[in-house]
Amino acid sequence: MSSQLGPIEICCDAPPYSVVRAGQRIGLRNPEDVRWCRLSSSPGRMASQPLFSLGTWKALLGLKSTKIRNCSCGRGLPALERYTFTFRNGSEASYLLGQCSRCRTIFWEEA
Repeated sequence: MSSQLGPIEICCDAPPYSVVRAGQRIGLRNPEDVRWCRLSSSPGRMASQPLFSLGTWKALLGLKSTKIRNCSCGRGLPALERYTFTFRNGSEASYLLGQCSRCRTIFWEEA
């Protein structure tokens, strides 16, 4: 039966694991155990709004930007702060990071 199964595709929306692991040192809560969401990986995703709200109709008619404005739990996006990580090989990488206070999703983007 296992011979019928093909390879499993894994899609990860997190930065390199060394950055995830270091997240606790900069104040992120349980960074290895929560959802990570790269802001640029979900373009055009609408914020959670009621169907009959003015904002929803403006978005549907193309009068309003449909970029993410809310976390999937409904709370507004957290403020993103810039962090620069220095790796063992001496290279550096900067990221914008913020964590939802309700569901602990971590939002990120390369800075």
